[in-house]
Amino acid sequence: MNKAAVSRASSHGVGLRVRYEGRFPSGPNGERLPSYMVAVGCDISPNGNHEAALADLRNFMTPAPMRKIEEWIARLSVTCAKRKDDSFSEELRVVEYASRLSRYPADVAKHVLLHQSYQFFPTWAELEARCEALTGPRRQMIAALERGPEPPEPKRRPPTEEEKARIQSLIDEMFPHRSAEERKAGLDEVLKGDCMTGEPMAGFRDQE
Repeated sequence: MNKAAVSRASSHGVGLRVRYEGRFPSGPNGERLPSYMVAVGCDISPNGNHEAALADLRNFMTPAPMRKIEEWIARLSVTCAKRKDDSFSEELRVVEYASRLSRYPADVAKHVLLHQSYQFFPTWAELEARCEALTGPRRQMIAALERGPEPPEPKRRPPTEEEKARIQSLIDEMFPHRSAEERKAGLDEVLKGDCMTGEPMAGFRDQE
């Protein structure tokens, strides 16, 4: 359902990638319940018009009018079994469900009421779980756009011989009681891989 939201952001030159994690719940007696995926974050591209994408995605959170939600609930009630209640209880249930579903985007509420199967009329807990699963990715997209793109990782490079000498000098000053072999091993550990950022500081030692 959230493909349209991703596509709309793409039309503004903004790439969105929602991250998911699996959930593996268990019942009160330790039995395994059906697993499901939840949205836990979203990565956004640094390019594009982020403000326009954010404004569009906020529109995707617009709820349906109460009357329309009540109509969908009425349609659901004739397609699945439910216990017989008096007219007041039935009306109260419809109003309460509609009020709670109005907290979710219109297409989400419509989907859980009219496009998913139920053997019995669903409890609110069941509807809420489905609404949360469908709305979660959209919330993560919006939150990511509000924060803005993460700053790019700085480019790293191997240290120059001059930088190695400077750092070795600092290690020697800080750990004078360690053996030369231990201090050299400490240098190798500190400078493992591409660990330096920025331009090499040429002539640094000569400026001391």
